[in-house]
Amino acid sequence: MQQRYACSNDIFFATRTRFYEGQLDNYSRNGLFIQTNDDLLVGEVVTVVDPNPNGDNEKRQGQIVWKNSEGFGLELFHSRDEREQKALRFENRILHREGDTPEA
Repeated sequence: MQQRYACSNDIFFATRTRFYEGQLDNYSRNGLFIQTNDDLLVGEVVTVVDPNPNGDNEKRQGQIVWKNSEGFGLELFHSRDEREQKALRFENRILHREGDTPEA
């Protein structure tokens, strides 16, 4: 099982038809839990964006694999060629921010 990290960051995401904003609650290399009041569907593909002030936005796609009243679990897509490089870059840019702590 992948180590999960607790955090509390605003996050932007989109489906094919709409843009959203939520709260990134916890994450691992393979997935995210995003708190939102929006009612998205299990199976829906979502693009997550880390807005960077210098304009170099990092994007990742994934699929909603479960949801509850607080938000949804997103499993990130990985291709064989880009999995490690993109995961590490994403992790370094958006995930390991000051104040994030490993969950027990």
